[in-house]
Amino acid sequence: MTGPRATDLIWLVTYTTLYREGGPELERAAMTLAAEMTTRRGIPAAGVRLVRVECKRDFVDALEAVARDGLQLAELHFVGHSGMYGPMFRTTAMPEQFSPHEWRTLAIPFAPGGEAFFHACRTARWFAPFFARTFGVPASGFHWYTTFSTRPDRFGWEGPARLLRPPARMLPNGERPLYLIGCRGKKSDGLVGSVLKYTGLIDAEPMKRFLPEPLIGDATYDQVADLYAEVFTDIRVRKDEWRWLEARFPRPAVGPGPRVLDLGCGTGALLRALEDRIAHGVGVDASPGMVAVARRESPSDKLAFEVIDGPRLPFPDASFDVVVSLLSFRYLDWDPIMDEVRRVLAPGGRLLVVDMVTAPVESRDVPMLVRDVVKARAEQLQNSPYRQALRRLVADPRWKTMLTYNPIRAKHEYVWYFESRFPGRKVETLNVGWHNRVLAFDSGPLAPGRVAPQSYP
Repeated sequence: MTGPRATDLIWLVTYTTLYREGGPELERAAMTLAAEMTTRRGIPAAGVRLVRVECKRDFVDALEAVARDGLQLAELHFVGHSGMYGPMFRTTAMPEQFSPHEWRTLAIPFAPGGEAFFHACRTARWFAPFFARTFGVPASGFHWYTTFSTRPDRFGWEGPARLLRPPARMLPNGERPLYLIGCRGKKSDGLVGSVLKYTGLIDAEPMKRFLPEPLIGDATYDQVADLYAEVFTDIRVRKDEWRWLEARFPRPAVGPGPRVLDLGCGTGALLRALEDRIAHGVGVDASPGMVAVARRESPSDKLAFEVIDGPRLPFPDASFDVVVSLLSFRYLDWDPIMDEVRRVLAPGGRLLVVDMVTAPVESRDVPMLVRDVVKARAEQLQNSPYRQALRRLVADPRWKTMLTYNPIRAKHEYVWYFESRFPGRKVETLNVGWHNRVLAFDSGPLAPGRVAPQSYP
């Protein structure tokens, strides 16, 4: 058997310009990448296809056009911005991202030996290995943040002095070449990183290449369910989170209280803490191990727990008055599950989300950081069983394996997502740590409806 002919192959370079800043530069970087495929790599110009994709639908259309033309992908490139779970589209006012579930439904016409390259921030941390496993092709990305550079091998600032000197070659449209490179700098290493970057002392980060290999170890919570249950025998040990949630749970003057759905219920600790003030509660989780512990620890007739697989909720319309997600929304397929949340909420119901995110500490955060670090340390010292159980959990290699395959998202991903889907509602910061912080979101009473329409599906 022989492979496909070169005339049957496409090197597809996709790029965005609207999401966040740097749109014109992203276009130039994509054009530079496409031009170098022909000038430096000798790929026939007819085989290089440059496509601007500003939404999920555009990206899918570009892939379908390749298949429709009877061609296969030798390489798929994306140049743009990325969240933890992959490329970002549209704008920060209405961001759009394929969920893991949606990626798994796509048909991408890779040729034998095809590869994928994601030229965007942090794509090597979770997305590139996920893509490689999902589509069975090598996939590459950057671990660090990206920056525009006049050089591909290290940062070169396109300052006024450089603009006066013509480059050795120009792009076909007369523009100067520009590269999107991975590079340590201010976001990763603070002021020192910024100085090293602008003085040209830091090499560009090579793209990290992942083969389509199976997971190493158990990526689920199943193996740590019992350890997790020991840490959170009483969820109220998370005092800031509990205080925020408790203040927002409805307190009817008469009647049995709200019907509650807990998304990502874990070992059921939250519903057990709420049991006396709700009519009934249902917890759902993708981990059978966690659900088994929840059932074991929650003998009440008012509470039930179910395993779900994928972004579908097995409940009738208007089944619940409150949907809550505590420290687990990061793992969900956001838009697909949000449509389901809106469906199962009764008129006037609300969504409450509390989760941990990554975010660099800014100068304005320092007072809150000092307060919260001291408070967290004092609370742990006052609760020896909790402190010891937490140490056992985080030191366990199975917990570290799980974190490798289930990273937390960045603060801006939550803020832009929730504030676009629920206009007028704001994400709150509950506490600040050295590398992470806890955010909270209250949708307020909701009328029946759906989330803002996305371009795909």
